[in-house]
Amino acid sequence: MKAINTILLALLILSLGSCKEDKDMLPLTPLEGTWQYAFYNKDQQFYFIYQYEFNPDGTMEKSILVRESETPKVLGYYSYATGTYELRGESYSEVLQKQYGLALDAYLFYVPKDKLIEIPGNPSSSQKGSLIFSDNSRSFELGFPCNDTPGASSSCLGALTYKRVD
Repeated sequence: MKAINTILLALLILSLGSCKEDKDMLPLTPLEGTWQYAFYNKDQQFYFIYQYEFNPDGTMEKSILVRESETPKVLGYYSYATGTYELRGESYSEVLQKQYGLALDAYLFYVPKDKLIEIPGNPSSSQKGSLIFSDNSRSFELGFPCNDTPGASSSCLGALTYKRVD
């Protein structure tokens, strides 16, 4: 009888350990995945697609893509960055470690991703703002305080609504 109890206890402990591993693989927030905000530029007659790709490990990619329409075909990239993010309630923060953009003498608004150049200067930049999910968690509104400090990147767009695309 004592041997059976020992075996049952060992099986219980093993099953609890397995549940912990599965739990570690679950998404931490509904934020993980690919999200986009589309803006149509009437002058250039194409869409700027602001895109975030959030990973479960807290890393992210941030891009501005250019498309002729809202279809998936990408003409090129306006900018690209990699970094980390954190979401606590509605408080959102991001730190960009590497940033890439168009050359200063670029005559197009987009190039292939591998033709973007690394932006020199501050090795990382951070922003804090608010991120509010819709009721069904298929979109969110992301807003950052306006930054009109000379020499700093401007972020006076107001809150943008991103939609899940994956």
